[in-house]
Amino acid sequence: MLYAKRKRPDDSDPKGLEEHSWDVLRAATTIFGDGDTPTRVAVAWLRFFRLDTERWRMFRLNLAACALLHDIGKANDGFQLAMTRGGDHQLLRHEHLSALILALPTLRAWLAANVLLMPELVISAIACHHLKASKQPPSRAGYPAFAEPYSGNDRNILVIQEPEALHGFLDGVARYLDLPPPPEVPILWTMDGSRGQALNQAKRQVEQLFRPMQRFQPDNLLPALKAALVVADAAGSGLAREHRDIKIWISATFEGAPALTGADIEEHVLGKRIAEIEARRRIKEPGYVFRYHDFQDGAALLPARALLIAPCGLGKTLAAWRWIGSRLDAQPASRVLFLYPTRATATEGFKDYVSHAPETDATLLSATAAYELKDMFANPDDPRGERCYETDARLFAVGVWQKRLFSATVDQFLGFMQQVYRSTCLLPVLADSIIVVDEVHSFDSGLFSTLTRFMDAFDVPVLCMTASLPAGRREQLQRRGFAVYPHDLAAFRDLKERARASRYRVRTIADHAEAQQIAEHALKRDLRVLWVVNTVDRCQSIAERLSRWCPLCYHSRFKLEDRNRRHREVIDRFAGAEGALLAVTTQVCEMSLDLDADVLISEYASIPALIQRMGRCNRHEAPGRPLGDVYLYRPESLSPYSEQELSGTEAFIADLMSAETVSQTDLEERLEHYSRLAQKEPERLTAFLDDGPWARGGEQDLRDGDDYTVAAILDQDLPRWAPGCEGLVVPVPRKLGRSDPRLPRHLHVAPASHYCERFGFCKHPLNQPQGADA
Repeated sequence: MLYAKRKRPDDSDPKGLEEHSWDVLRAATTIFGDGDTPTRVAVAWLRFFRLDTERWRMFRLNLAACALLHDIGKANDGFQLAMTRGGDHQLLRHEHLSALILALPTLRAWLAANVLLMPELVISAIACHHLKASKQPPSRAGYPAFAEPYSGNDRNILVIQEPEALHGFLDGVARYLDLPPPPEVPILWTMDGSRGQALNQAKRQVEQLFRPMQRFQPDNLLPALKAALVVADAAGSGLAREHRDIKIWISATFEGAPALTGADIEEHVLGKRIAEIEARRRIKEPGYVFRYHDFQDGAALLPARALLIAPCGLGKTLAAWRWIGSRLDAQPASRVLFLYPTRATATEGFKDYVSHAPETDATLLSATAAYELKDMFANPDDPRGERCYETDARLFAVGVWQKRLFSATVDQFLGFMQQVYRSTCLLPVLADSIIVVDEVHSFDSGLFSTLTRFMDAFDVPVLCMTASLPAGRREQLQRRGFAVYPHDLAAFRDLKERARASRYRVRTIADHAEAQQIAEHALKRDLRVLWVVNTVDRCQSIAERLSRWCPLCYHSRFKLEDRNRRHREVIDRFAGAEGALLAVTTQVCEMSLDLDADVLISEYASIPALIQRMGRCNRHEAPGRPLGDVYLYRPESLSPYSEQELSGTEAFIADLMSAETVSQTDLEERLEHYSRLAQKEPERLTAFLDDGPWARGGEQDLRDGDDYTVAAILDQDLPRWAPGCEGLVVPVPRKLGRSDPRLPRHLHVAPASHYCERFGFCKHPLNQPQGADA
């Protein structure tokens, strides 16, 4: 028997190659359809990839060929030895060998006997189904170049095991695909061809076959096929491993529930969120009745691609859910995705909106979602505390398919653009979704470029939201069919009045020393002060110097369990009783914190970042409330910003200083002017679209890289650590983390002497003083 999977403790026998291949075909046909009628997922898939429905039969048959043939390379002696005896005895990656076999002239001609089959597409999809097929893989990726031996392997020979069994399996494949009897597969292979079939020659044949595909693709059929095979293989493997009936489980997941409607959103999200708002407001305003703003009503009329720009605190999220409801009525979809730039914003979005939906439908998806969901609704009066929003972890990404309303980080769904396997497995969800992307102003150039490439390549309804956006980025979205809303503030009197209301007095000051004097003076007057700096080191230093005021120090270098507590503490303290209050934060305050300070002190930053920070000052204007005081100063070091990112900042600030008071409209008009002076952002390569017939997985992250920190566990926490203990993970400077055999490769150990719950992880031991401008 040829094996495809290792034996598991609860299995009597390892999974056979033939059985596994038919499992993957069963998953493919259940997800996408078998015959002339595509499933709902397949219809959405073709639309998403911008493929005409006439391509359905070709797509279906080529996917079937991929599903059946993707693992024939496992029929080699090295792989079979690894399955039965353990260890790693392989000469080549099995999917590379599958492609080499099928690229032989006799096998290629065999596939071409069915005019609907395109052998070069099938071979490419099979070579890439683990996203590790590249002539030059990234150095950090850890896999060999296409058809090259594993490092340290001195073998030169490869033997096909049980050739009769393999040929019998190919006979069954031929009958299913309406092909003639299959040719013989060579039994003996060597790298140089000194004996049997030459692996190097077969490699050159594949490269020659792929060369024209690298230069030109007429449409998205190849990436659609490659992704569909990844999805089918993940489902066929995962469901069979967990002893789920593949057909029943997939059918129930995708065909068992009707498409979402606007009524579903009204009942399960908007209605319950509005009830929360009314209950909270009635504490101070008995008889309060919620009413939508005109611009929230108008959002329901927006087209399938829109950009909503409105000041902080005006109810953009409610407007977005109105848009979602109307889009579902216009174009039914099975899923709704609300995508955020950070885990904290995704968590808040889940808590405020998505969590109101039934637990069978709603989930939070981020790198730390399982931890975030623990005790999220600890209030015994909150019925959500009894619900389980988690997905079936044993099914990995496939387990997510059963959910219908998502609050997630953008990486979870758009990671496929950089050949991230888990994200690729989520494409059946993404392809049949209504999508909102929040806080797009905060995207770094890499992530924003990925978003625009995504919109160029795929057809899916998307609403982008932000409080402000540089002109260049707004125009990029407009060129991709995004309608800017509101186009004219004058059309909405309530929005116009709030946007034009005076909110701030803006001043510049000399340095952090003067800033400290201003902060202490404000605190003595019982005011609320938010001080925002650009680095963790300066945040800690300022909080330490002002420790007599018990400041809330908040930044990214906390253990997750402490960061979550600090996040909630900052929000609760600003929402609580009036009185002196000081929070010293980094950029983390710009999105996920709903704060309302009387005084804002900030280092110079990019113009969009400054506008977001100002949105945390005098956020909720009230009659008779004084203007928010904003003090800005230039730090001694611009890090982490570049000169390009700060281009226009000083002129922008000087312009604000020339006005006696500043409104949100003033900020928007100046952003429009000064952002036009910035250099054009370069377009970034996206592996999913640019790899052509290859798959160079592991090369790039979705965002611009952070090479300065690593994820770590404090040495004193090592006895507590176990897989799944995300709460113990803390980002630390790379030079202070070291590898440890007790931890996975992505985690390091860091000294606990540098950490405390008040200030987080410091670059120096806590018994040593920290410089003011570190």
